[in-house]
Amino acid sequence: MIKNRVERLLGESGEVFTREVFQGDEEIPAAFWRALTAPSLFAEPKAVILRRADSLPEDFWPKLKGPLSGFAAHVWPMICLEKPFGKKGPTFPKALSTQPYYQVAEKRRWIWTSPGLTRRDMAPMLKDWVASKNLSFAPGVLDALAAVLPEDMAMAGRELEKIELLARSRSDAPPAADDKTPLPGRIEQADLSLLAYRPGMDAFAFLNAFAKRGAEAAIWREIFEQSLSPEDMIFKFLGLLRSDARQMWQIHMGEAEAVRLPPFVKSQKEAMARRLGAHGLTRLFDLAMEAELGIKSGSRNPDQAMELLAAELFSLFSR
Repeated sequence: MIKNRVERLLGESGEVFTREVFQGDEEIPAAFWRALTAPSLFAEPKAVILRRADSLPEDFWPKLKGPLSGFAAHVWPMICLEKPFGKKGPTFPKALSTQPYYQVAEKRRWIWTSPGLTRRDMAPMLKDWVASKNLSFAPGVLDALAAVLPEDMAMAGRELEKIELLARSRSDAPPAADDKTPLPGRIEQADLSLLAYRPGMDAFAFLNAFAKRGAEAAIWREIFEQSLSPEDMIFKFLGLLRSDARQMWQIHMGEAEAVRLPPFVKSQKEAMARRLGAHGLTRLFDLAMEAELGIKSGSRNPDQAMELLAAELFSLFSR
């Protein structure tokens, strides 16, 4: 999303900018300070982009006061803070928010904030995407796609690349008047069958359902309605399951401080870790490995592996 924002700003400027990118989670080189203060050889416009600036120590922010105290027509600095939003929205280091250049940026509305890709932002993002690709949506497809894309820009981008490839692969020849062939460059409802992502199969929520008596019918309905084929989707799910098991193992073994989670989620995982104990948590790793091995060896398809995994989890949680 930061990359898209930068490209939009530079594109709207009407000038051709070069880009010099630096990382805040690495040692800031002298080249960064030279880029901020020294014009290029032919005075070409350049964007100096500092990513992950929230990783920088507090004494960094006062050092920016000098380079940012004046206006350089050929240098456009962009400072990116990439920490997740807190409960009350974005947070800024105090050493930054007290700097005069920050107050000027705030007053002139140069600060852009975003919580990441959310369901509310999905439709506007898709409108920008389809316009930039010179494609179009068939009636109703934009809303349908906005409802099912993952709320993660990298994952959503991969899904959109597949849809774009399919839309462009159609013949450029216009269809006959009575022909139902999809228009070239238009994304149709049927194209959404390409999506590997299926909402509603959160690994820990799935596990948590097994801990509740009387939830059996709802769990099986979820399994059959949210089929995890194709294979790449169940592998993602098993990866999430192992990650949850690893976090609960750390909590159970007294390493809770190493697990960074929202308090409510952490308390839920702590309760489940107590319930399963070391033996049950070990069994979670075994079950995830058995499901993956069954698919990769060809002895089970993804749906069979998921059904067997669910049956074993019923057995585990009923003990």
